[in-house]
Amino acid sequence: MQKEELLGDDIFVIHNFLTAAECEILIGVAEAGGFEEAPINTTFGVMIHREFRNNTRVMIDDEPLAAGLFDRVKSLLPERIGRWEPCGLNERFRHYRYVAGQKFEWHFDGAFHRNNGESSKLTFMIYLNGGFSGGNTAFNLRRSGVVRDGDPLLRVQPAAGLALVFRHDLLHTGEVVTEGVKYVMRSDVMCRMA
Repeated sequence: MQKEELLGDDIFVIHNFLTAAECEILIGVAEAGGFEEAPINTTFGVMIHREFRNNTRVMIDDEPLAAGLFDRVKSLLPERIGRWEPCGLNERFRHYRYVAGQKFEWHFDGAFHRNNGESSKLTFMIYLNGGFSGGNTAFNLRRSGVVRDGDPLLRVQPAAGLALVFRHDLLHTGEVVTEGVKYVMRSDVMCRMA
């Protein structure tokens, strides 16, 4: 495993976080879970909006997996995120599948909150495969809620076993997959007040 900072601790990747065999197992688990249309959260509630997001998703809760992956990643996480200290991964894994023509438009990720006061601050994603075209994760570095032509973008090209960690409040998109199938597993870095 090797950490590569793309924008300090705001955006970084971890090369070879999972092995090819581990990725294949997780793809199989996701496929067995049954993918469905992925909704979005809006001020009007949860809804399907295919022009904004048209990939499929399955959610699987797995506390042992969350604990094991946190043990693997914790030494690479920032010690603090503001006044918050990383304490684990969200056990609610969201597995995404994108086929040709599917994407997730520009958005911010929402936080996951627990009744004990823990809250997520970072998105933790693992790309489970390669061999497809398109499908980069792109970040708008201008740091506003509006995307304009010519804005500086940071693109992350998926690769099997590559983990991508970034702040929830960074505007990003899952660019359209143009050929093949893309699998991603998402969790969150849970934090508690330090």
